[in-house]
Amino acid sequence: MKGNLTPSSRSKQNFVARRFAGACLCCALLIAQPAQSVALPAPVMKMKLVGYVTARPDAQTLEILDDQIHFDANTRLSSQKADGTSELANAASFVVGSLIEAEGIWTAKHQFSAEKISLDLRQDGKHLQGSAYLQEEPPKTSEVASKADVELKADGEWLLLGERTKRSWDPAKIHATDGELAGSQVKYSGVRSEQGKIEAREVELQDPAPADAYKLPHNLEVKTSTDPQTGIPTLEFRRGGKIDGRLKLFPELSVQQYVKDLGVSLLPPAASMTKRSLEFRFFVIEDPTINAAALPDGTVLINTGLLAAVENEAQLAFVLSHETAHVLQVHYWREVHETRPKRIGLIIAGIAGAYFIGDLGLFLAELGMVSVINGHQRELENQADRLGMQNTILHGYDPREAPKMSRIFISRYGDRSTSKVWSNHDSSVLRGSYLTIQLWRQYPANQWDGAKRSSKAFEQMKEDLGPIKIQ
Repeated sequence: MKGNLTPSSRSKQNFVARRFAGACLCCALLIAQPAQSVALPAPVMKMKLVGYVTARPDAQTLEILDDQIHFDANTRLSSQKADGTSELANAASFVVGSLIEAEGIWTAKHQFSAEKISLDLRQDGKHLQGSAYLQEEPPKTSEVASKADVELKADGEWLLLGERTKRSWDPAKIHATDGELAGSQVKYSGVRSEQGKIEAREVELQDPAPADAYKLPHNLEVKTSTDPQTGIPTLEFRRGGKIDGRLKLFPELSVQQYVKDLGVSLLPPAASMTKRSLEFRFFVIEDPTINAAALPDGTVLINTGLLAAVENEAQLAFVLSHETAHVLQVHYWREVHETRPKRIGLIIAGIAGAYFIGDLGLFLAELGMVSVINGHQRELENQADRLGMQNTILHGYDPREAPKMSRIFISRYGDRSTSKVWSNHDSSVLRGSYLTIQLWRQYPANQWDGAKRSSKAFEQMKEDLGPIKIQ
């Protein structure tokens, strides 16, 4: 019949029709799309990386922990001197232990291409000053008081005292009991030697911290309790008969007991020699963030997120020692005391009341303790890190696990420029590399192969902890 198509010709006709319809649809879409919607390649984001050089793999590579910073003849190398001026630098100036700031782009994981690298020389040869409360009894006390050459461990540093060191060291003036000096303050000044220890020009022994340095503000008290409706164990912040807020305690008693036992076992001698009687208490609270906090009265809060993240007991021992150091070095009191002229006054507003605290950082900020959860001044955080690592050494743990905590944080959060770990503390790269260099300078023999890393009790705690969300 005229007009009938064969299967072959019908198929060709349908194919042409489909091609025509598709072409029309494509044209319609192109006409409908505005010109600015065409995707453009994202601009390359320049970043800054700050930290201490922990290795020099080759002539044109610097290493900070796991991150490699590559540079070439086009990279601008400079140095900042102690007097505030800057000048051009050569590659040989960037040695292990140098503090640097690199600006450039990430080309791959742990690979950074630098356009600029600045070497911070402001601490080199600088007259250093420091103060710390002794966390343990110094050996050779009589030699410290004399003109003898002696090393004094204080502030997480090694002080080298020589014949020219001016010494004000009279235990009788600070009413030391039976010559015990733990808890007393040591002030020092000097210059860091090439070996990393501090050649002391002056050392002074002073009184322990005052009793009110360990008090919570606003007459707060922290008490354990139980929610009357749910039976959930809680930690309450009270003022008189009023409850300002509550935290949920992790209900597994074996986990609570393990952390308490470990924390108490790590307490240095100074914990029992403060002017105000301290009872260090360690609590595991239900919070998925990787964090820990120490209140001025010796209350230490460990988040379940942190317990889930740590890999061994040595790492947890470092965290607990770090938090204990904040208390024994009265960091909260020091910040309040040193910044008092700048403080207008605290207004307690929006307190959680009898309800559970949703944001511990906000809650403590409203009580004037923002630094407890958000990090203290950089020099105080560095001090807690130094003393925390030194305390783990004293108790037989492998101190190399301390800087590894920073690697856990970097791996978890990914952002090397700002860190959510321990809230607003310094970047994890900066803190981890600082601890690595401290260890390298003070203990160059690297004698840690037989040191303790974990325990059966830790592994049992992990099992009892169960699956925990980490945020």
